Amino acid sequence: MRYDDEKDPGTAALAAVAGLARSVEALTRDVAAMKTGMRQTASKTSVSRLNDTVASLGNTVAAFEDLLTRISINRADTGRRRSASESPERVRSWLGMHVRDTATVELVLSELLPWMECIYLRYATARETLPPCWLWHPEIVEELLWLMDAWTAAYEGDEASNKLVGDWHDRQRPGVTRRIGEYAPACDVLAHRDDAGQRAVTVPLAADADPFVTWWATARDTNGPAPTPEQIKAGRRGDRGLAAVPNTAGGQR
Repeated sequence: MRYDDEKDPGTAALAAVAGLARSVEALTRDVAAMKTGMRQTASKTSVSRLNDTVASLGNTVAAFEDLLTRISINRADTGRRRSASESPERVRSWLGMHVRDTATVELVLSELLPWMECIYLRYATARETLPPCWLWHPEIVEELLWLMDAWTAAYEGDEASNKLVGDWHDRQRPGVTRRIGEYAPACDVLAHRDDAGQRAVTVPLAADADPFVTWWATARDTNGPAPTPEQIKAGRRGDRGLAAVPNTAGGQR
C-alpha cells in the first residue's frame, strides 16, 4: 500500500481497500467472460471449477464492500466525536457569567488574583492605571480576565507561539491598560460607599421602547417620536451618567 503523507492512515487504508475492491470486480468480469467462451470447448468439470472460482471471487468482493462500509461508518463516527471534542472552548466572560454561579466566580478570581500579582502588575503602566477599587468595576474585571486568558493561550496553549506572545505584548496588554485608565481615572474605594446595593445600570427609556419600535419599523425616514415631559425630566436628572439631555438653563440642549 502506498502511503501518502498528506493523508492520515485511515484515509490511506480506505483508498487502498477501495482500489483492491475495484481490481477484484474487474477480475470477476474477466473470469465471467472466459467462462462464457469456455462453455463450447471445456469439460463439465472445468466449467464447475470455474463456477466455484467466480463464486469465491464474488464473496471476496462482497466482503470488501462490507469492510468499506464499516470503515466509512467508523470514520464518520470518529469525525463526529473529534468535532465534538475539538469544538472551540467558550471564551470566559465576567459580565456574561451566570447569576448565582458562585463556584465559577470563585474559580476565576482564584486564577486572576495571583496572575495579576505575578504578571500584570509587573508592568509600571498597569500599576499606574489600575484603581484600588477595581473589583467594584465589572468592566475592569472583564478586561483583566480576557487579558489573562489571552496570555495563557499565547504562552501555554496548544497553539502557543512567539507570534501570539508578541501580539499580547504589543497590542493586547497596552490596549487593556489604556482602557482601564479610561474606565475609572479618578475612582477610589470611598466612591462606592454611598451607592452600595443600588441598581448598577439602568438603560435610559427602556420602559418607553414601544413608540420607537413603531417609528423604526414604519416611519424611520422621519425624526422619530417627540419626547414626553416625563422623558425630558428623566433625561435632565440622569442616572449614573446615562442622561441623554443635559440639564441646561431654559431647558435648551
